[in-house]
Amino acid sequence: MQPRLKTSKTWTSFPSEYLKQIQNVFSKSFKLHLENGKILTEGRIYKEELLLKVGYHEKGRLKQSHFEISIQYDKQKENAVQLIYLMIDVAATMLDELFMAENDHDFPRIWQEFDVENKKVYLQYTSTNSELEAQADKLLGISNEDLVNQDDEELVEELKNQLGLDDDSNDEK
Repeated sequence: MQPRLKTSKTWTSFPSEYLKQIQNVFSKSFKLHLENGKILTEGRIYKEELLLKVGYHEKGRLKQSHFEISIQYDKQKENAVQLIYLMIDVAATMLDELFMAENDHDFPRIWQEFDVENKKVYLQYTSTNSELEAQADKLLGISNEDLVNQDDEELVEELKNQLGLDDDSNDEK
């Protein structure tokens, strides 16, 4: 899950109990659509941004459908819980559209701005398998279970170099 704002580096995950509550709300609301799959939730709090990811994973498939919702956030002026409720409403609307759609071609693949209840809400659709990503992170020794985490570009570059994915090695081929 990548933040929308370039300034979003340090983050804290939504509390796990809170994510379970969000997941339960979606599971109850979309019970009829979940016979062959499950709802996935993830959330992060950045200094100036709230980021929520809600997705659906159908049993036996590698592809997962996720909606990432981003809202700019000022803790001095705004209530984070109310903004998260707004994000949940947007995610519910998008999941409803996903379950009714024949394909996922119409969903925005890059951040797209929408006005919702006089607030700018940004949305993008991804099909990355978050469970496989988590397993890969575990193999690489990357943990997102700390209270405060940081997206470290130097760590990413170091991992790319170790895996032979740096820009220099690609130019030589």
